[in-house]
Amino acid sequence: MLGISLVFITLMSYMALYAASRFSVNDTAAGFAASSFVAGGALSRILIGKYLDFIGRKRTLIITLAMFVLSCLCYPILGNYVLLVLVRFLHGAAFGIASTTISSTVITLIPLGQLSEGLGYISLAGTIANAVGPLAAIQLSERASSLWVFGFTTICAVVALLAVLPMTITERTPTRDEYKRRWRIRGSDLVDFNILAIAVVGLLTTMGFSVVMTYLPAYLVGLEMTSTASIFFFVWAFAMLVVRLFAGRMHDRYGENSVLPGALISLALGLAVIAVADSLGHFIIAAVLGGFGHGAALPSLQAVGISRTTTDRIPIATSTHYLALDSGLAIGPVMLGFLIGLTGYTGLYLAGASIVLVGVVVYWFAHGRHAKGTIATR
Repeated sequence: MLGISLVFITLMSYMALYAASRFSVNDTAAGFAASSFVAGGALSRILIGKYLDFIGRKRTLIITLAMFVLSCLCYPILGNYVLLVLVRFLHGAAFGIASTTISSTVITLIPLGQLSEGLGYISLAGTIANAVGPLAAIQLSERASSLWVFGFTTICAVVALLAVLPMTITERTPTRDEYKRRWRIRGSDLVDFNILAIAVVGLLTTMGFSVVMTYLPAYLVGLEMTSTASIFFFVWAFAMLVVRLFAGRMHDRYGENSVLPGALISLALGLAVIAVADSLGHFIIAAVLGGFGHGAALPSLQAVGISRTTTDRIPIATSTHYLALDSGLAIGPVMLGFLIGLTGYTGLYLAGASIVLVGVVVYWFAHGRHAKGTIATR
């Protein structure tokens, strides 16, 4: 998970700048070059939840991680913007399948009553990636060249593949009834409707966060505060690390309402501070608020979703959760990028904060007001 997360975050942080400088595209097209990766991941998750256990979990990981390595090798030789978007899409599809497979396997290993805590620990891979990825993208591209960025991501992909090869993964054998229905495609075979409301909250959360991941480096370059980007992402990731050491336990012991509303509000405040920030101190405050909120919210949302499903539907529920997160990351830069030309980055980040606050409202009316603390059944 750490290997694929490093590739995802590093390239997500760098791709908008790379597309703009290499192919001279506008802000919206540059944002799409970054988010097309996430679009590919979102679409691949639609089917992998149903067919994961038919293919086999280890076999799925080996195939998709091999695709990961090949995709990383392709970036330096791409000659036009359309090919870049195509490779990003296919690369994202491999990421969606691999991350769903890893998460579905991990969920079955976490003891009952510790689901949120366990998901918080596996999410530390993403936390480390959020600290290292943007730093690697910015420093390698500034001090060396894009080849070094793509070289770094290729190494991460190779390490991920090598880690899986000797790994023993417990497979789940589909039931006879599942075999009979394996070619039937209905809505419930692709999406777990029991967790749909929570998935919508995840989508709104990542839509708000997407403007940080995609546009903050360019925003800071415009403010002539390029070095601040490395500090910002490090503080954001450190705040995520700290909060994940205790937020999961709070969720498991006191219920989701002890974590989620406050986490989402903290993320919204972080985005609002970015909108008006003009000094290093302001960006550090924003990173602390945003990192706390982002770090606490996502594992808790996944735990709530899993608590509303059953063992045999964990891969589908997991794919639904990540489909929503990926959709938010894909939609956000494209849907909100035009605001840069109309209102500047201030309007962009205030819009992101507003979307996260809408997520608080959706969570409360769809789940929070009825929640008394839930434990997943497996």
